[in-house]
Amino acid sequence: MMRPGFIITLNSNQKIDYQLFHTDKSLIKVANIPDEYTVIVIGKIYYQAKRENKSDADIILNLFKTRGIEELKKIEGELIYTIIEHKKKRILAYRDPLGTYPIYWTCDQQNIILTTHLKQLANSQNAVINKDFLASFLTFPFASVELPKEETAFKKIYRILPGNLLEFSLEKSVKTLWYWDCNKTINPITKISPQDAGLQFKDILTKAINERIKNTNFAAHLSGGMDSSSIVCLAKKLVKNQSLFTLSLVHKLPSLAKETDYINLILEQNKNIMPYYVNGDQALDFTWFQDTIPDHDEPYSGLFHFALEKAMIDAISHLNIETILTGNGAEMLVEGNHYYLADLMRQGKWVKLWENSRQWAMTNRQSLGSILWEYAIAPLTPPWLRQGIPLLLRQGYSIWPHLPEYSIPPWIDKKFAQDYQLWPKLLDCMEQLSQYPVEEGFNRLARQAAVGNWSNWYLASPQGIQLSHPFLDTRLISYSFSLPREIREVPGVAKPLLQTAMKGTLPDAIRTRRIKANFNEVYGKGLRQNLNQLIEMVKQSKIDELAIFDKSILIDCLQQQAMGVGSVYSGQQISTSLSLIVWFDQLDYTKIDNY
Repeated sequence: MMRPGFIITLNSNQKIDYQLFHTDKSLIKVANIPDEYTVIVIGKIYYQAKRENKSDADIILNLFKTRGIEELKKIEGELIYTIIEHKKKRILAYRDPLGTYPIYWTCDQQNIILTTHLKQLANSQNAVINKDFLASFLTFPFASVELPKEETAFKKIYRILPGNLLEFSLEKSVKTLWYWDCNKTINPITKISPQDAGLQFKDILTKAINERIKNTNFAAHLSGGMDSSSIVCLAKKLVKNQSLFTLSLVHKLPSLAKETDYINLILEQNKNIMPYYVNGDQALDFTWFQDTIPDHDEPYSGLFHFALEKAMIDAISHLNIETILTGNGAEMLVEGNHYYLADLMRQGKWVKLWENSRQWAMTNRQSLGSILWEYAIAPLTPPWLRQGIPLLLRQGYSIWPHLPEYSIPPWIDKKFAQDYQLWPKLLDCMEQLSQYPVEEGFNRLARQAAVGNWSNWYLASPQGIQLSHPFLDTRLISYSFSLPREIREVPGVAKPLLQTAMKGTLPDAIRTRRIKANFNEVYGKGLRQNLNQLIEMVKQSKIDELAIFDKSILIDCLQQQAMGVGSVYSGQQISTSLSLIVWFDQLDYTKIDNY
């Protein structure tokens, strides 16, 4: 299925041409005033009180025409838009702060080209693969859809960063007109009770859900955890007696089988819910060889989840659903990262540091020493020394199976690591996360890692569906980070802000859960079941042309990981490397020269 999208070209004769890529149920909306303006929108606008049955493209066109660029800064939603000004020979282009959809661009003295389809643009430009970008991809510490940088996987082609409004013209080339700065939207709230904070949080979240479901056919993901269950319960209150479709993964795997009990609690509490179930045991990680992985523009480190994400969307594709609500993003808002302990140490608040560390050790069932090291001492240790002298002497190279979080796995080619400075990239990342306040550094990185929506773009949008994340509503993000840390992070209490907000709405058995089952068994069993095909994929791959991996070492580590030898970090690095191989082998690389 084709993704929706567009390509816009401003050429040297000052003519602007555009082409739309439609699907049967396209998310694209277009508004025109002949010879003056063309507005193209993918996605949805929220918080517009007076719509008067106008499309989102019509709303943007009217706001821009009557009030100018300043009014564009107020637009909220999960969307991208472009405004073509035919008389002025310029293009304005915007991505929402969470990067729901992509826009890429390139320019030279003859043309400026904007598009939603990166590889198509790369092929037309005979673009060269950006190996420095691939080095950054391999060293980024979190699984993410896109890296927080303008550069893409192809040289001289760039992305519009989330939250940015750009102007394109042949005279002025490319200019940033405005960008959404999360820090500027945070207004610290110094005095507020947990109850009042919970009530306000719930109110903002409810409004975010309402914006996403009004005038649309929707469903909601339901896992039985606190996040998705909160979305389902609040959405059900909004639609009252109307039916609500839910999507749930069910497993017979011992570690996950009991999650179905929590799903049933929500179904029993709320009437008129129409549940759809997906057999999670048939959608294990690395199940890449039964269905074709969609052609995608850049490597995606979360690709190992592909089968699960596809099965969920396919399960309701016949229901004429336009929006699927998820609980994604809640952890960033309602869970702290514990790194305030490093800030306490830097401030010399030893008693508070000791007391809080003891509480977290008991809560997490860890030793006091491990808590102090991970969240207080390590972040303040010089980056070059943090991983130990042996790793420093090896220039960041780890030895299997002990792969620290910030290290170079042994299957990475040494010349590639040297030429593209993998160890300095890792040191730079650690240095950024060591700056005071450390807690805010990790919050900032978490927000960066949350941008982009791979499943929405490559799996849902071709079917006319939008995956929507109410917890990542910019109003809720700004409010949550304005609250005192003590409201969002309480030792011994899971997601205290959300617990307080959902009291009386969620069943207590879900609301007060301290531990939710993890998906390690889904990863491990999926890796073992698909091991032979993964090994064959690596052997047959043409990735050798990039001189990045030693295949024999990668295969050996892959086999050992499947046998349970390794860690979470080693598994993450293997997954990232395999996803790079999948991406490269999809390329029409004969059109790309000079690696």
